[in-house]
Amino acid sequence: MARRPITRARPYTPASGLVAGTTFTSERQYRNALARARGFVSWAARQRVPRVTLSAADVVRLRPSEQLARHHALEALGLMRRERLTLSRAADRVGTTPAAVVRHAGAALTRTPGGWYRPTPTDRLYRPLVALTVDGELEVDASDSRVASVIGAHWSAIRRYLETGDESPLRPFRRRRISGHRLETDPERITELGRRGELAFEDIYRS
Repeated sequence: MARRPITRARPYTPASGLVAGTTFTSERQYRNALARARGFVSWAARQRVPRVTLSAADVVRLRPSEQLARHHALEALGLMRRERLTLSRAADRVGTTPAAVVRHAGAALTRTPGGWYRPTPTDRLYRPLVALTVDGELEVDASDSRVASVIGAHWSAIRRYLETGDESPLRPFRRRRISGHRLETDPERITELGRRGELAFEDIYRS
């Protein structure tokens, strides 16, 4: 059963853990104490430290809310690379915050002298993705951002074709393969899948 929020009217005294025996009267007070017990100045400072997830096992150890936040952070990172969006615009597009993107994808970001965040050319963050191949949807456990970039760009080409009827964005992918499977570039097949609502380009990251 989930713990109820801590308030002055409903204080909380942990029976075990790093801050056992201490009574807290607010969530902020409790989270700051946990952060200090782990060597951070505050909870906010801890949240700014990137969480590096390089495998499925790393992701499984995250709480469900953190897994969802990471999911959105990777989407934002992909937009920053593909569409050259700023951190804030990419975060807004996927419904998250810049702080959450830095927290979960910060290992793939660098900060300029002017304070702007830019994506690194590549990274090794783990991503469970779905690609559209001639054999159907393929789930790919990608730990190479170059693979993720190809899959993301392919989905963007599919979206552009369905929106405009222009086949040219699909052409660069005609001979591309992911995990040995050729990417789908047949306009008729893509049109049929789109008509049936079977395309996942709204959400290529699998939880």
